[in-house]
Amino acid sequence: SRVTGYIKKHEFSGQVLGGESLSLPEEVLETTGMWFCPSQELVEKVKAAGLDLMGGLHATEHAAIALLPLFAMCDRGDVGGLSITAHPQTQEPTVFIHDAYQGGVGFAERGYERSEELLAATLEAVVSCSCENGCPSCIHSPKCSNFNRPLDKEAAIMLLYGLLGRDYEPQTAGSVTGMEKQNLKRLLGRLKGATA
Repeated sequence: SRVTGYIKKHEFSGQVLGGESLSLPEEVLETTGMWFCPSQELVEKVKAAGLDLMGGLHATEHAAIALLPLFAMCDRGDVGGLSITAHPQTQEPTVFIHDAYQGGVGFAERGYERSEELLAATLEAVVSCSCENGCPSCIHSPKCSNFNRPLDKEAAIMLLYGLLGRDYEPQTAGSVTGMEKQNLKRLLGRLKGATA
């Protein structure tokens, strides 16, 4: 990656106070990672529902990174991520989660080994959050270099359901029924039992 500049923001209001362009050398981080690619059918369902695919991928990335420490004995600062609608190597929409250390230390690998549990826990965290459009408890990240934009909570829920091989129809105003929450808890319980 390459740092091209910086901006100064007011600490409380977020108002941009100024900035500078920089000319710095490129930095390369060779590390280990994992990735998720939603099926083309799932991508089309997200788009057909009028949801923001990039916002859903980005929200999924944030939420999964926030939950990875439950499975990999790390801090969310020990891992990074990238979400993109068409990655040049996968040729499809992709969410990457990687170790934030040169050479990798195994955090993303542990997430990969327990990816179904990680996705189920991520889905449960996003669905059970009572906010309407996303908040620091579910899909916002304190270290997002894109200032938590774009994010689409409903698209993330649809993507997570699909990545787990389950169908989901978007709800109105981001609401999720008690029955869906109960079904998610049952699914997570079965996944925990299967890996115990």
